[in-house]
Order: sequence, then C-alpha cells, then structure tokens
Amino acid sequence: MTMDRRTFSLGGIGLAALAASQPAFAARKAKKAAPAIAPRKPGQSDVIVLGAGVSGLQAAWMLEQEGKTVTVIEARERVGGRIWTLLDQPGYPEMGFNSMAEGYGRGLDAANRAGVEMVEVGARFRYGAPPLLWMNGKPMTRAEWAAFPGNPLPDKLKMLLPGEVVGKLVSDNNRLADWSSWHDPANAALDISLYAFLKGQGLSDAAIHLCWDLSPYYGTNAWDVSTLMMEYNDGFVKGQMAAGTKSLSVKGGNIHLATGMARLLKGDVLLGREVVAITQDGGTATVHTADGATFSAPHVICSLPFSALRNVKVLPALEGPQAQAVGQLGYQPISMVFATATAPFWDEDKLAPGMWTDGPLGTVMPQRYGATPEEITGFIVQARGNLALYWDRMGAEAAKAMVVRQIETLRPAAKGKVAAHSYFSWAGERFNGGDVSFFGPGQVQWLDEMIKPAGRVHFCGEHTAQGARGLEGALESAERVALEVLTA
Repeated sequence: MTMDRRTFSLGGIGLAALAASQPAFAARKAKKAAPAIAPRKPGQSDVIVLGAGVSGLQAAWMLEQEGKTVTVIEARERVGGRIWTLLDQPGYPEMGFNSMAEGYGRGLDAANRAGVEMVEVGARFRYGAPPLLWMNGKPMTRAEWAAFPGNPLPDKLKMLLPGEVVGKLVSDNNRLADWSSWHDPANAALDISLYAFLKGQGLSDAAIHLCWDLSPYYGTNAWDVSTLMMEYNDGFVKGQMAAGTKSLSVKGGNIHLATGMARLLKGDVLLGREVVAITQDGGTATVHTADGATFSAPHVICSLPFSALRNVKVLPALEGPQAQAVGQLGYQPISMVFATATAPFWDEDKLAPGMWTDGPLGTVMPQRYGATPEEITGFIVQARGNLALYWDRMGAEAAKAMVVRQIETLRPAAKGKVAAHSYFSWAGERFNGGDVSFFGPGQVQWLDEMIKPAGRVHFCGEHTAQGARGLEGALESAERVALEVLTA
C-alpha cells in the first residue's frame, strides 16, 4: 500500500492502513499479534498519558495494543476533553465537538471500536429557513442586506452575509498549491495576519470588523489569526467535502464516543487528578499531581492544551519555539447558552428561528434533534472572541438573563416563551482556557519544533496536528505520538 501525505491528512486510515503505511508499526505488529499486558502496581506504567480527551485516549489504546502498560491521568472528573454533551437537556445539545465529516477515517474508526452508533445530522443543520441577519436590531434577508446602504462590502461581495465573506475570500484566493505543506519553512513568508490578507482583498476596516471581529472563527480579531493557518483549514475542509458531504454525530450525544474509548483501556484512567509538575531524572519521567501523588514511567505523553500546560511546572524547562508555543499559542474563546422555547414564537412572527446578530446576542442556532427535523428541541446561543469574554465577565446567570432579554426584545413574539438552562464558557474552563487552538501571524514556524519530544515527555493533541483539524487532528496526533514512543 502507498499513501501520500494528502491521503494521510484526510484520515483515510484505520489501524490496518496505519500498519501498512508506517514501517515501525508494521514491524512491531509482525513480532507479536496479541501482546500480553504485564502485571503492574497502581502508578507504575510503561507510559503515563496526561489528559483523557480523544487524543490521549487514542494514544493510550494504541500503546496497549503493542503491549505497553499505560496510566491515563485527567484533571476533570470526566473524560472527553472538548467533547461535552448536555445529557440532561432535550436533544442532547453539544457544547463542544459537534460532528465529523464522512472523511474522518480516524474518527469513524474510533467510533466503531467504541461501539457507538453514528447518525447523519447535516440535513438537520440545513433544514428550514436560513438564519436571518439582524443589524441594529432589525432582521434582513440576503436581498435586503445586499441593497442596504450600510453594507460596507465591495460590490462583488454585497450578496454575501457577513459570516460567509472571509471563508469565501480565503477559499477563492488560497495561495497554497498543496495545503498539507502549510507548515513547511518554504511557506513562512505567507504567514501574515488575516487582517493584512483581507485588506489585500479590498475589505475596509468596517467590513473586516463586521465580517470577522464580531464573531471570529478563530481568535478575537483579524490581527491575531494567521492567514496561512486559515488556508490550511480551507484545504482540509475542501478535502473533506470531496470525501462526502454528510455530517455525523453519535446517537445520544458525542460524549459517548469518549466514554466508549475509555472503556476499551486496560490500564487506569484516573479522574480528578490535576497535574502540577512534570520532572525528569535520567531514564524516568515523574508526574506530580495536586493531591501530592506522583506517577513515574519511562515516557510521559502530554495531550494537555498548551493553555493548560503553561500552568504546569516542567523540569528541565522547555526551551526555544516549544517554550514560546506553550506560553503564547492561542485558544478560541467561545461561550454558549442553551435555551428552550415553550411555544414556536417563530411561527407567530413568521421569521426564521436562526439569527446572526451584530449585537450582544451573538448567533442563535436552532437545534433540530427531535423525532423529526421539524421539531426544534432548543437553541444554542453562541458568542465568540471578545463577545464571549464579555459574556464571561457578566457571569453565567447574568449572561443567561441577557440572552433571554435580547431574544424577547428583538422578537416580541418570544416574550415569556424562552428559558435559558445552561451556560458554558470554554475560555473559563479551567483545564482548557479556550476551545480549539489557533496560530497567530508568524507562529506557524513553531509547529515542527513544538511537537518534538522534550526528553522523555512527548506531545499530542489537536494543537500538534499537521494534516487534519479538530477531532480528526487530535486522533492524527495520537498516531504520531504512539509511534514516537514505540520507536524511542
């Protein structure tokens, strides 16, 4: 079997393909098909994995298949990392990872092993009237927006809604001949700010603020996001679309993927153990937890987001680009409120239930996870970037009350019919400090250096992926780090 970098990046790879495409893994599999797990005492392992998100769980499982004893240490009282499902709310709304594409070969393989059922949800995302644009408190259709005197977009873009503009410009003007080579040093000159790129495409400051800064996909504004990373993301998404257009989620909630993966492990998965230090002495790495316990092994795999790792003392200290990345890599502020309606106010006011607003409400996304797509089981109201941080400063209860008040103000038919149940902030989540990672301009050069082992400490997680994004990137990084440990 042959496999180029693009195919590997698309995740068209299960364990059999991994063995065929990675000589080191294949050689080990040839030695013994079903390795025995050696008896061990609690706290004594061949490998310690920090973090029980999908990357850490996948790395642990792969190493156990090769006969390694593994202990997973997780600071939270749950597994899953950035997978978080509200199992106590109608429709099991997702506050983190939402869905995977058909091309997520690693994700689908993990779901199959975990014993969960995948269901198609993309049609439900697209069902019904498209969301309306709300500017200055007033709803607009696409045609009304195009003719609106306050539309700051160039004439050729006026028909695009604000949330569509940046993706369209990056896609149409992607400078990468091979998106999977995005981190090659030869492309360093392309690592400019998204702001500079958008200015070069003819957008005014007002247009950039409207189309990105109010609800940024990454970062808090167009200045702190790398265009090179955006072009890589665009290439990955196009590759996924070519593999299939379905969007797949776990029936009953995505959190079941993580719990299913955890159940496959033979070793301990220790919850509620916050890591405060990692030290190395000769042939041993030792993990120190906040409760005073220590765990030692020849190798430690750290899947912690760098936003969490920067609060862990690492000795010997990290150096160079690796230290810079741990200290500075960005993580996306996202805050969400889950709300329900006691009556379909959208039928009364004859307006689409979905909303993209330029005000404090952010975006309102109907959740259609009932028996039929017609049923709206609730709404995810989402703030990104600086708006998310603003919500966080208000506090959960005040933010929920504000969301209800704003919906009722913009849509009087909703008066007394909306209730806000849950608030979740990824920036305020202690062991994450934000949702998905992002590179700022000039920072892509860190990638190849920041993922290298630091002595006996190895790194994985979606922030270390080189050829995939999101959950698929997290699983890709687990493959790399498992092979790294096996061949060390």
